[in-house]
Amino acid sequence: MGEMIIQRGAIHETPELVGYDSSRIEALNAHLWRMIDDKRLIGASYCISKDDKVIANNSLGYSTYRRSPDKLMKPDTLMRAASVTKLVVAVAIFKLVEDGSIRPDEQMSKYIPQMDKEPFKDIRIAEVLSHSSGLPFDSEEKANPFAYIDECKKGEDWIEAGLKAGVSCKPGEQWIYSSFGYLLLGALIQNVTGINAEDYITANILDPLGMKDTSFKPGIELAKRHLIQFESHEKLIDDMINGVNGSDENDSIWSEVPGTAGGLHSTAMDLSRIARMLCNGGRLDNKRVLGKMAIEKMRTKYLFNVPNYCWGANDKERLYGMGPDLRRGDAIITSPDFFFHEGWGYLSLVIDPRERLNAVWLVPYTDGDIWLPESLLNVKNIIWSGLI
Repeated sequence: MGEMIIQRGAIHETPELVGYDSSRIEALNAHLWRMIDDKRLIGASYCISKDDKVIANNSLGYSTYRRSPDKLMKPDTLMRAASVTKLVVAVAIFKLVEDGSIRPDEQMSKYIPQMDKEPFKDIRIAEVLSHSSGLPFDSEEKANPFAYIDECKKGEDWIEAGLKAGVSCKPGEQWIYSSFGYLLLGALIQNVTGINAEDYITANILDPLGMKDTSFKPGIELAKRHLIQFESHEKLIDDMINGVNGSDENDSIWSEVPGTAGGLHSTAMDLSRIARMLCNGGRLDNKRVLGKMAIEKMRTKYLFNVPNYCWGANDKERLYGMGPDLRRGDAIITSPDFFFHEGWGYLSLVIDPRERLNAVWLVPYTDGDIWLPESLLNVKNIIWSGLI
């Protein structure tokens, strides 16, 4: 094992004072370092809170795929939040529900005219939130909405293009993970509020939570702290740092598509503010973001006897809420009340209301084509083993 250099951020409380065994944090560091030394991970950053107190905010390893000794991972290193963005979008949807603007049982077509036709007309908001709408799987090769959108020129109707992929089944028949569905939720937010979804989320969730290190479009200062996971990312980050606008991207259809499927960039500490808010019944630092009943509705089991065959699975029943993942099983030792979301396999945000324990960890892989359960499931077990 290499030299265990650990970058430590601000800590709000000694772990033992809130009923947490600090030796388990050292066990977590040792586990992550093994994966970094084995070159399975580039680095790692994590933030753990208990009883609304931050008890660990540390980072290990490197912030670049080059593993440069002068480019270490730090607690304030940014990386793409990937699909953890979807949990934030679910919060935004339920804010609109609370305000009386929409209801989860309503048809998407009421707010998105392009969907007012078969086979999309009867798809409901709740089904899109829970990935039970029948919209195509992310990895679908034959009919991929993203491929159809990619063929669009700027100014063309990306929703109509994506809908060309059709559906894979009727609503409620299967759990099919659909990032396209969350792009449509972004369009719904814009159509209901009159402002784009990214601005709505920033003004109503990120800003009230004081998430200054979180953005859909990181500026120069944030870009300087951004992880460079692969060689292909290097120019993108350099352009951001140098103030280059990325004209190719701005001239493409993707500049008009909401980043609601995975477009947020953030740090472990900032994302932990989302986790703490959800654990606290929708409040943080005396600021209200969402009501506790909306959160209970989000994290309540929504699917019953809905199978899952995605990524080679053969589950008879997929446990899912309206936004949060509810998977249990033999692999993990968290409490029955926890809920969570993962991002591209190398990022996890977990909330445990019963134990009032929350954790966020960023574990960028060296190889982006694999999934390492040790970096998510095993980490979850180590963190939750610290409860006294």
